[in-house]
Amino acid sequence: MKKYLVLFLAFALTGISFAQMPSMPKRSDAMNMPMHEAMMTKLNLTDKQKSDFKNLHFETAKKQIELRSKLAESKLELAKLLGADSPDQAAIEKQMKEVADNTLALRTNHLNAWFEANKQLTPEQQKTWREMLRHFVEQRAQRGGMMRTGGMMMRGRMNGQGKCECGGMGMNGPMK
Repeated sequence: MKKYLVLFLAFALTGISFAQMPSMPKRSDAMNMPMHEAMMTKLNLTDKQKSDFKNLHFETAKKQIELRSKLAESKLELAKLLGADSPDQAAIEKQMKEVADNTLALRTNHLNAWFEANKQLTPEQQKTWREMLRHFVEQRAQRGGMMRTGGMMMRGRMNGQGKCECGGMGMNGPMK
């Protein structure tokens, strides 16, 4: 009983502290929209283009779910093989290839959707879209946020020449 009371008080105090936090200043409507919605607005899409993009987004998201599931399963199987009492190198290498293939399939599906969406745009809209995407990628690179590569989290920044200056932890310690 005492455990439940302590748990209830912890949740209550957390809720109260969040309620008393100052609210963030309001940003413009364009800043509050998810990035893809803001992009769609700036592209000034026709009703048909909006419909086509909505369908493409749905189909791509549906396939991404399937591909992410396969990737998660292959990673789980790899973890099992790596944790075995007597690891089998050939089986581990085969499973690593499956993980890599599933990762590639996930990224390829996303790339295919990008090209399919691009086909739906007029040349002027394509130019606007490329500029917005370039700006977004540059912002992420300048922030030096977390980048996920090969199952490891790495911190890095683009060095201005299209190369990443990364640092992080590898399997054998700090990465140079």
